[in-house]
Amino acid sequence: IRKQMLDIMVSLGVKEIPTVGETFNPEYHDAVMHIESEDYGEQVIVEELRKGYIREDRVIRHAMVKVAN
Repeated sequence: IRKQMLDIMVSLGVKEIPTVGETFNPEYHDAVMHIESEDYGEQVIVEELRKGYIREDRVIRHAMVKVAN
């Protein structure tokens, strides 16, 4: 069922929003946690807590993420 749902989403043009390793963008991401770490740069996403989805230029659901520094 999961694969069928993903196939349907792809056929409709729905894509996952990239998160881990990307720079935080409030248009696509909801930051719900923040950590201080010298291992990561400023405003870098270190963990994805919930996947986000986008279709064309419209956000269907924001990605819930943990952001460093």
